[in-house]
Amino acid sequence: MTLLFLLVAAAAGVVVLLYEKRLKEENTGKLQNYITTVVRDDSLLEREKLTRIIDLFDENHYKIEEMKGSQLLVSRREFSVGAALMWLSAAGIGLIVYLVYYFLKKPETLRVHLDTGVIDAN
Repeated sequence: MTLLFLLVAAAAGVVVLLYEKRLKEENTGKLQNYITTVVRDDSLLEREKLTRIIDLFDENHYKIEEMKGSQLLVSRREFSVGAALMWLSAAGIGLIVYLVYYFLKKPETLRVHLDTGVIDAN
C-alpha cells in the first residue's frame, strides 16, 4: 500500500511539475505583455510607467533587487508542489530534503528592460 502511495505521489509530481512549468511561461508572457503596453502608452509620464511596473511586480510577490538606468532586476523564490511531491515519493524523507533545498536555493531573477518591456530570465 505504501509503495502504491509513493508511486502515485511520483506520478502526480511529474504532472504537476509540467503544469507549473507551462503556467510559469504563460505568466511571464502576461507580465511582458502588460509591461510592453505600459511602456508604449504615451499618455503616461515616465514616473507613472515606472510606478505601474513596480506595483505589478509587488502584487506578484517579486522583490526588487536593483534598478539601473532602464533596467529593473526583480527576484522571487517559488515553491514547487510538483517537485515536493516527487521528493515525497522518495520514502517520505525526501520532502524534508526538498524543503531544505527550497530555503537554500537562489531566488529566480528577471531582468526587465524598461525602455522596451522585454523580460529576460537570469
